[in-house]
Amino acid sequence: MGSFVYFLSFIMILFPFDTKEIENKAVTLGEDLVSCVIEDKEIFSEYAVYIGEKLQLALQEKKQEFLIGYEIEFCKGDLKFPYGDGKAQYRIIIYSSKKEELLTLRLKYDKKEAKFHILGFVSSKIN
Repeated sequence: MGSFVYFLSFIMILFPFDTKEIENKAVTLGEDLVSCVIEDKEIFSEYAVYIGEKLQLALQEKKQEFLIGYEIEFCKGDLKFPYGDGKAQYRIIIYSSKKEELLTLRLKYDKKEAKFHILGFVSSKIN
């Protein structure tokens, strides 16, 4: 058992997995998307592989809430069925200034590209 612990420690030293870095990238992705909507710019983030049209429309529908204020929360794991299928590693939740969920993005991190694939999203009905 002791040698297994040493082996795991050695692997962690050789291949560190920095969850804080992933969290920072995910939150920055959310900030980028919201900022583009607020500033009426093309919706883009260097941390997203692709941003689909439906997500772009859902973001634009939330512009008034974003202008009032918002907060972004990082979470590990996928949404429960029927919204998630277990494939997302992370989520970001964008809240209004009143702490109401506006959007939840399901994310999978691509180490090769150092970007997230947006696997899907859930939008609230607040307009």
